[in-house]
Amino acid sequence: MKYLLLSLLCVGFVFAQDSKLPQEKELDVVDFQNVKDVLKKDGLLQEVQRKKTEVVRIKEIRSEEEKLRFLWPNEEEFWPLAAEYWLVKQAPLLRWDFDRPDYGLQESFSTILKSVGMLQKRFRLLAIDSPAPGHLGLPWQDEEYCLLFSVPFVRSMDLSKLEISLLLLEDVLRLQNGWLKDYARPAKLKDLVGKNFQGGKPDMTPIHEAGAAYTRFISEKGFSFQQQFQITKKMDALLKPHPELWNAYVRLLGKIDRLVKGNPSFADYVKLYPSPEMQIRWLAPEDKIL
Repeated sequence: MKYLLLSLLCVGFVFAQDSKLPQEKELDVVDFQNVKDVLKKDGLLQEVQRKKTEVVRIKEIRSEEEKLRFLWPNEEEFWPLAAEYWLVKQAPLLRWDFDRPDYGLQESFSTILKSVGMLQKRFRLLAIDSPAPGHLGLPWQDEEYCLLFSVPFVRSMDLSKLEISLLLLEDVLRLQNGWLKDYARPAKLKDLVGKNFQGGKPDMTPIHEAGAAYTRFISEKGFSFQQQFQITKKMDALLKPHPELWNAYVRLLGKIDRLVKGNPSFADYVKLYPSPEMQIRWLAPEDKIL
């Protein structure tokens, strides 16, 4: 009986194997080369290859973009970085992070620039709560200016928006001459521009040097009499066609002259901007010999 049952099971197993449909048997012996040929015919392999090529290209682009992140900035990009670094380092002295009213200078200064033919100029105005510097233009980018003005300085003279704007116009002219930039330009800057520091640390020496030069220029060197003369004459030429602006400029210089002579808190102003009294004389009409 046991052998009969075993033989029946074996027969059943063989029957089960033989009961596969012809299509199922064909699947057991699929020729994968034929499948590959079909894929080629349908263009699927070409699409896969295209995707692989695209992935390689994207990786190369991203690799190049990653390298660009570590390029030392060019000179035009350097000066805003140096100015921002200096402002942050000098924050305890300059005290620019304080609550202030809206002085309405954006519109007033824009009007002054347009009046003297300076169109499409961009500027950043930063009020500081320190008596010095009374006002200053920091090197920024071409056709863009970073201009500081001291709230205690303008309040001590009760300057109007127009008068403050004229002060800032002087600073724009100084920036256009590039005097502070020439003084503060680090020796290593030219050699570092365009270099890649991926895998290392950037050389911050030029930024530190520029910041130190700004501080030294404000507290020690200042603009020369010759430079002050050039700016005064340039202001004279720009404002002469606008008598109301020219007269306001003369009054402004008179206020500054009285302030630096009578208020010890602003006595160092003349270290940076020599002799407002001389500026007034330079604006006076030349005596004619009859």
